[in-house]
Amino acid sequence: MPGRIARTFNALGGALMQRSGRVGILGTTGAKTGLRRTAPVGYVERTDGSLLIGSGSRDNRGWAVNLRANPVATFKTRGVERAYRARFVGPEERQRALADLKISMGSFAERADWGDLFVLEPVR
Repeated sequence: MPGRIARTFNALGGALMQRSGRVGILGTTGAKTGLRRTAPVGYVERTDGSLLIGSGSRDNRGWAVNLRANPVATFKTRGVERAYRARFVGPEERQRALADLKISMGSFAERADWGDLFVLEPVR
């Protein structure tokens, strides 16, 4: 059942995010398996080239566990995949990050139950 709930959230939330152009495919390495994993994730692009991402569904947070175990990631949007290094957003930075999400995503961000937040910094 949790998988079905996650798929439903991704279908509804993901469709909304795709229409707004703020969804990409996050590539991580499985924390337990070491296998490549992908997940659709909404994001906010920042002026410094980094991306702010957040786990919005309790059933869609496996990628957050993967990023904590191995911060090396890829993110694909508009057909282009780039390499990133993830940085966990700690308590001191969280309120500002949530404000960025709310400004960019509007009422969806207001209603979302934000779990872990990460900044994806481009690997140069």
